Amino acid sequence: MHIKMKELILGCFLASLFFACNPEPKTEVKRVVKIVKVVSSDTPNKDSELALLMRKMYLDADSIKQLIVNNTGTISDGFIAELETVHIAKATDPDVKTAEFDAFNKSLVNQAKAIQENPENQVEEFNKLVSRCIDCHQSFCPGPIKRIKKLRID
Repeated sequence: MHIKMKELILGCFLASLFFACNPEPKTEVKRVVKIVKVVSSDTPNKDSELALLMRKMYLDADSIKQLIVNNTGTISDGFIAELETVHIAKATDPDVKTAEFDAFNKSLVNQAKAIQENPENQVEEFNKLVSRCIDCHQSFCPGPIKRIKKLRID
């Protein structure tokens, strides 16, 4: 592990101890947004912009899932903005950037907006978003499908 990662883990541990020992009950609920930068140093070749963006979006989608399940939030404009950049991110294989790829991307963006527009049906709309991700990955990169399926809300 890098020194900064160890410092981050130690800092999180110490912060959790501090908050766990706080005897004062909290009545205020705050919505927390995680900002995650995904970096992979395990591969001999650098990961493409698209691969890194997809990994980040998976983590963000998992956070959104938890917000929806806990009824404490919904999909953010920032997540939708990231979806809108998928078609311009550099791919490992530039040949995947086809009209079909762009159509899948537009479908994802529209589905993400449907989550915001239908707060009473967020679970159903979120599961449709997960299905759109799977549809795209069946055509272009099937490896992460098993992991993506875990995003579905029962």
